[in-house]
Amino acid sequence: MSAARVADGPVTVTFLGGLGDVGRNCTVVEVDGKLLIIDFGVMFPDPAIMPGVQQVLPDMGWLNSRAGDIVGLVVTHGHEDHLGGVPHFLRSIEVPLYGSALSMALAEHKVTEARLGDRTSFHVLGDGERRRIGPFDVEALPITHSVPQSLCIVVHTSAGALVHTGDFKIDESPVDGRLTDLARLRALGDQGIALLMADSTNADRPGRSASETEIGATLRRLFSERPGRRLIVSCFASHLHRVQQICDAVIDEGRVVVPVGRSMVNNVRIARQLGVLDVPERALFGVEQLGSLDPSNVCIVCTGSQGEPNAALSLIANGSHPDIHVGPDDTVVLSSHPIPGNERAVFRMVSRLARRGAEVIHDGHEQVHTSGHAQRDELRELHKACRPRWFVPIEGEFHMLARHAQLARELGMRDHRVLTLTDGGQVVLRGGNLSVGRGVPAPYHYVDGTLEDPDPEVISERRALSSGFVHITVVLDAKARLAAPPDVTSSGWLDTEAHADVIEALVQELTTVVNGANKNKGARRDGGDIERAVRRATGRFVGNRTRRRPAISAAVIALG
Repeated sequence: MSAARVADGPVTVTFLGGLGDVGRNCTVVEVDGKLLIIDFGVMFPDPAIMPGVQQVLPDMGWLNSRAGDIVGLVVTHGHEDHLGGVPHFLRSIEVPLYGSALSMALAEHKVTEARLGDRTSFHVLGDGERRRIGPFDVEALPITHSVPQSLCIVVHTSAGALVHTGDFKIDESPVDGRLTDLARLRALGDQGIALLMADSTNADRPGRSASETEIGATLRRLFSERPGRRLIVSCFASHLHRVQQICDAVIDEGRVVVPVGRSMVNNVRIARQLGVLDVPERALFGVEQLGSLDPSNVCIVCTGSQGEPNAALSLIANGSHPDIHVGPDDTVVLSSHPIPGNERAVFRMVSRLARRGAEVIHDGHEQVHTSGHAQRDELRELHKACRPRWFVPIEGEFHMLARHAQLARELGMRDHRVLTLTDGGQVVLRGGNLSVGRGVPAPYHYVDGTLEDPDPEVISERRALSSGFVHITVVLDAKARLAAPPDVTSSGWLDTEAHADVIEALVQELTTVVNGANKNKGARRDGGDIERAVRRATGRFVGNRTRRRPAISAAVIALG
């Protein structure tokens, strides 16, 4: 498609996620009152902070209020933190989806599984293709990342080109030979890029990320050094370049491949159908066929490298997988690096595997993983190609955004042209000027099982319950006097048998409080005053005596 006429008027960019956290990436561009969304991803929560929450999404409040203005959702690539929230989005808003062939196939699988196929349509963007989406002139450029067919999205506007990298690295020898289109980015830089929005995940790390092909060489060596042992290799199911290299290495040794884990099985199937993954049918077996195979000729490729509780490798480590049990004849390779916040879960899993006798190899002592995100030398290369007038670092925790902003200044950008924003932040471009907009609310949108968006107070209550709870029952007779000593019920607070003296002291304290309330204030039939006095007294006692803060409740029962 040739360059289309771009709409006049201001161009607004709103960031609903990914600025301050790793995950839930979402950017919204507005032109002529219409909205184009770039990515709608999930963030996986820290159970200690968000107990019971399965996923965290960008907030839908502002988007729902503008639902009629949304003309499309463009997916930069197939990772969950960019694509995973699409089914949740479609439950509220019908919109067409755009992205590479692989991204659209992965999206279609998710959407169909969620029975939402009638709420969207899927449109493939080819490398270098330029397409009109409503009033938006969108160009899709190839860019390298750890998932194939990742795209850098360029939106041509009256204020100049907006460049959104998505996740990226600059891999000079990618597995599929598909290179980042730096030449086109330089040409856009010559024409004038108004705003660059670029991945900041590795802005702290010097040098360059290793090429994906280097990991393939390491895996080949490790596998060849372990003849006669069953191999279990875990990586992200979307990391299909890694899966390809694993399969190539083991098939060359005469082994067969057994994909395990629902997302791994699905992604291998989808990628083979698209020609993204080249694995012959004769080399693929199902997990149900393991019993008929010689273990020394098997390589299991599975999910769970991040220690996810219900993923295949965690079940194997816990001894609860129905088909796979590890022992001294197994070598387990974690071809990944823990996502920030997952470290404890990953190394607990590693220890469980080791306890079962398995040899465990991870990137702490072998180069079995490389990042899909650009490090500082690659980021410099991107900035020198683009030479934007304005820069907003995206996709990372705040310290990563700050480091990326610092790098841009080191390269000569003036301070006022580098904006480090947080979720809900907004910029407005008019001609050659940029201003910071009013912003929009961008709280966490929680997904809890089949329920979406439990109230933040519910999450706070769950955190409080993690310290245990104490419940007091007070029974009053017809004259509002204690009919029996206050009853203390607790769970998760303390061992009531070992600390019976503490419980007895609390009962005595509450008896004094109730008697005092009756004597000083008179009794209320509904027990409201007494209930509040009991809760306050229990809170003081528990805090002073045990230095803990369990949840506290009280009930007053009036007889007669």
